[in-house]
Amino acid sequence: MTALDRRWIGTFADFGAQVKWRKSADRAFDVGRKGNIFNRVMCVLTSKGGGKRFKAEIAVNDTQIEKTIIKIARAANRPHADAKIRVVDGRLDVKQDSMGIKLDEQRAKKTIASALLAGKLVVALPIVADKPDVTAEDARKIDTLLARFTTPFNPGKRDRSHNLFLAAKAIDGTIIKPGEEFSYNKAVGPRDLERGFKNAPIFVRGKLEPGVGGGICQVSSTLYNAVLLAGMRIVERYPHSRTVPYVGPGRDATVAYGLRDFRFENSNESSICLLTDIRRGNLTVDIYGSAQDKKTIKIFTGPVAYSPPKPAKSIVDLTVAPGTVIDKGSRGVSVTVYRKELQPDGSEVTKVVSKDRYPAQPKIIAMGRDETKIESASTAEPVHQEILAGQH
Repeated sequence: MTALDRRWIGTFADFGAQVKWRKSADRAFDVGRKGNIFNRVMCVLTSKGGGKRFKAEIAVNDTQIEKTIIKIARAANRPHADAKIRVVDGRLDVKQDSMGIKLDEQRAKKTIASALLAGKLVVALPIVADKPDVTAEDARKIDTLLARFTTPFNPGKRDRSHNLFLAAKAIDGTIIKPGEEFSYNKAVGPRDLERGFKNAPIFVRGKLEPGVGGGICQVSSTLYNAVLLAGMRIVERYPHSRTVPYVGPGRDATVAYGLRDFRFENSNESSICLLTDIRRGNLTVDIYGSAQDKKTIKIFTGPVAYSPPKPAKSIVDLTVAPGTVIDKGSRGVSVTVYRKELQPDGSEVTKVVSKDRYPAQPKIIAMGRDETKIESASTAEPVHQEILAGQH
C-alpha cells in the first residue's frame, strides 16, 4: 500500500484478505471426478479441462481493513490549522490558517477491498485536501470587545492553577462562526494525567474530593458569564452541586467530560473570538466580535432563598484524627438569574436565564471505628453515624 511518499508492506492477510480454504479444497477435490469418463480424462490429462489450476476464492475482512486504514491515516494525515486570534502588543493579530491533507478513508476502504480481491501487489491510496474549518477571512470583522468577565483564583493552589491554565489555553484564540456551536468539552478535551492535567479538589456528590482536572470548572464558569454578557444563546449548562467561591449563586457552569458540557451558539451575524488572560490571581475571558453585534446587557439575580444545612454526619475515617471536620457543610440555595438587554429603541427586555437550586449539604465529621459519639462535634447538631466505603 502507498500513500504519498509512504509505503506499507505486508501479506494479503495483513491487509484483510482471507482465503476461502474449504471452498477452494472442494473445487480441487472435484477435479477429474465430475462429468462422463471422456470429460474426466480430458480434465486430468490435458490443459483444456481448466481444472488443474484455478484461483482460490478470497473473502475480505472489513474489520482488518479498518484497522489498516487507521494505521495508515495516523501516519499519512497532516491536519489543517484553523485561523486563530491572539493579542500582540495590545492589538488583535490573526494567526493564518493552513491547508492539510488526509487519507480519504471511505474510498481507501473500497480501494483496498478491490485490490485484495483482484490480487494486486501495489495499491495507491487516495489522499484529499483537509481544508481548515476557520479561515483568516472568517476573522476579518473581529475588532470589537463584546464582553469581558474576570474571576479570582488562588495561585498558591498549584495543581488547581495548573489545570486552570491548561483549560484556558485550550480555548484561547478560538474563532466561532455565525450559527456555530461551541462545546467546552470538545475544546478542552479529556481531563486525564496523560494530557498533563493534575489532581485537585472537585465536587463529588456535593463534597470536595481529589480528582483529575480540578479547577477547569472555573474556566467554564468564567466563559459562561462572558457569553451571557455578550448576548449569546446558551445551549447546555449545569450548576454545581453546591455554590462555588469564584462566582455568585446561579452564575457557575460545571462540566464533566462525557457527562456534562457547557455549550453555546454564536447567535451573532459575524464571527466571534474567545481570548483568555491569566495574571495576578485573576482569570479573564474576553469575547471579541464585530461592532455591529455589540449589545448592552446586564446580568442580575433575584432574591436568594436559603435553607439550613442537613444534620451533621459522622463517618469512619482512620486517615485523620477523630473529631476532624472533613466537610463544613453548606446551606441550601435557590436563585433565579435574569438577563436584561437594551433594545435599539431604548426599551429593555428582561428574560430568565436560569432557575438553580443547590441542595443543603451536611457537616461531615471523622470518627474512629469503635466510637459511638464525637466529643468535638457541636452539641447543637444531631450526629448520625455512617460508614463510607473507601474512607477507612
